[in-house]
Amino acid sequence: MLRRSALVLIVAVLMIACMLSTGAMAKEKVVLWSFAANNIAEWEAREADIEAKFNIDLVIEQVAQNAFVETLQAAMMDGTGPDIIEWMIEENRILNADPKQCIVVPLDKYVEKSEVFKNVVPGRVAWVTYGGHVYGLPHDVHPCVLVYNDDLWKSVGVDLATIETWDEFFAAAVKLAEKKQDGRPVHYALPHIASGLNGTMFMIQQQAGAQVLDENGMPILENAEFKAFVEKWLEWVNLGVMCEWDWGNFGSLFANGTMAAYASPDWYLAQADEAAQKYNIKVRPLPVYKAGGPRTASWGGTFMAITKAAKNPDLLYPVIEYMQYDESAIKVRFEETDMLPPFAGVWDSELFQQPDPRFGGQKVGQLLAEMAKEMPSVNTGDLFWDVVIHDFSTQYTEMAAGRITVDEGLRRAQEAAMRRLR
Repeated sequence: MLRRSALVLIVAVLMIACMLSTGAMAKEKVVLWSFAANNIAEWEAREADIEAKFNIDLVIEQVAQNAFVETLQAAMMDGTGPDIIEWMIEENRILNADPKQCIVVPLDKYVEKSEVFKNVVPGRVAWVTYGGHVYGLPHDVHPCVLVYNDDLWKSVGVDLATIETWDEFFAAAVKLAEKKQDGRPVHYALPHIASGLNGTMFMIQQQAGAQVLDENGMPILENAEFKAFVEKWLEWVNLGVMCEWDWGNFGSLFANGTMAAYASPDWYLAQADEAAQKYNIKVRPLPVYKAGGPRTASWGGTFMAITKAAKNPDLLYPVIEYMQYDESAIKVRFEETDMLPPFAGVWDSELFQQPDPRFGGQKVGQLLAEMAKEMPSVNTGDLFWDVVIHDFSTQYTEMAAGRITVDEGLRRAQEAAMRRLR
């Protein structure tokens, strides 16, 4: 009887030990939501490595871009939200200056201690900083450069490599556009998006330092610098040297000479591939808005953040930092996508010093890294994208058409923005 009891006890102890061992080895499930198919491809390729490094079960789910915010908000309300999100830096509509109102957690206590984060470009971090709180880790930096058809410009006696300011550029553009067919220029200097603060206009606005919000996130659309920028931009538009930005035919329009140049973030450089087969295509810093100003801007991009649904943010911060900034992974990312990582610690690598045959052997990676160091900071805040996309753009089309003055348009936009605070 004693022997039997002892055997039962031993079996019970072994079972408990086994259960404890299994529990200790159990991986924590971590759910990541992303809208970006290209980024998801990278996460899936690295999934096994990430899981092994942090002893987690990483579940990657793609959520449609046009339903991302609404789906996330609903999931957070019913308690089924993801642990990590990857979302757009622009038009994010998720971040909030008040941590209590934000659905992702501030990363301040992590980034303040992180040696890795010290290498992330401050101008890029500004896009995910609301109310002084850093809410996300940028996936990219997207410095902008000028891509141009050197043959076309030199055919009218212009060497764009010597142009310093945008005023000089547009003066040269008038010369380029003199050749007409059916009353229209054969060659346009640049494309632009006519609906408002987007594309080329958005890039140059950053260079101008013409803020739409102050440092506290309050609308300041009637400030002197922004007014001067809008007036200058409309002056350039009215020269008739820019064509409409055509996403579907962009590469073809550059290849056939309709566009002689375009301001480009790193992710859009490939639009020059076709043109590079028959023309001498070059890249250079953007002309400056004013002497001494930044020679670049940024456009597009994503960030990772930890949601308030996450049970263990302390575990997740090292995970997202590794996903975004592991040195070997971000080098592969650049090789495959042309996208410069925001992690300055790798920019001196030989990878970024290689000649690019598309651009006559220019070291494009080196140029992008140089531009990233000049990245201008933008004042962001809760109202930023509503102000830019709705309040300003609604009035911009009226100003551009000459139906209202710039003063009147900015006054109306400011009033609309202030109503959002009530």
